[in-house]
Amino acid sequence: MATQNRRGANRRQRGMNRPAQRSFSGWLENISRLLIVAMFVVVIYGGKLVYQQIDKPLTQIMIGGDFSYLQQQELMSLVNNQIDGGFLSVDLSNLSQVLDAHPWVDQVSIRRQWPSTLKVEVLEEVPIARWGKEGFLNRLGEELTIADNSKLADLPVLRAKYGTSREMMQEYQSMAELIVPTGLKLVELQRDSLGAWRVDTAVGIRLVLGRDQIAEKIRRFVLVWKSGLNQHLDSIKTIDLRYPNGLAVAWKDGALIDAQDDTKANTAQSAQGRQELLRKNYG
Repeated sequence: MATQNRRGANRRQRGMNRPAQRSFSGWLENISRLLIVAMFVVVIYGGKLVYQQIDKPLTQIMIGGDFSYLQQQELMSLVNNQIDGGFLSVDLSNLSQVLDAHPWVDQVSIRRQWPSTLKVEVLEEVPIARWGKEGFLNRLGEELTIADNSKLADLPVLRAKYGTSREMMQEYQSMAELIVPTGLKLVELQRDSLGAWRVDTAVGIRLVLGRDQIAEKIRRFVLVWKSGLNQHLDSIKTIDLRYPNGLAVAWKDGALIDAQDDTKANTAQSAQGRQELLRKNYG
């Protein structure tokens, strides 16, 4: 009987210890959670302190590049106006977009240099052609403003009564590339109000292209030029490419008509005869 009583007492004692064990386990679990939260707070706070120590105000802004038309002080003012943070918090993406929007900026690269320097490298746009009487265009056909254009007189001139500056630049680049095999240099490109194209070259030869199939006409001209027309370089005034399968040439002999009245008829017949010959030979 005594043995049975002791066993019963042990069971009652173990039953009484279980709540205490559960309470201790719950306490440990709560302590663990508190420690995790505390560590998380410490990490965030510590990280914030480190970030604040690193994100110091910028003390130096360096702008590099070879500039002919851009003013370094203008770029410096533009950068300073966009600085809205410290070494880490400055918005480089926004700054890059602002600089890229400048008509004279072709490319821009921005990087941080420890501990408080910002380096900005700028590639300046290059004027490709004159636009009408006073304007200039870059390679994308965007208009550029140049105060001193005395060094740009030799640039080709683009004139348009029809279409945009971007379209003119695209056509100019295409035509200039197509005409390369002839050795001729395009110095002026015009588009009239009806959309018809005309090209003037450095040697004084004018190409009349019309409105349609411009690339095909220039390729045809290149073939004819290399086939022997180039031998008459000094005598050619105008080459009319508006014909569907050939071309016509106007010669500089026409200038002699006004100077020699007595040979006017012969000169005119001679010029017309050579035009017809070229139509037959190269059509």
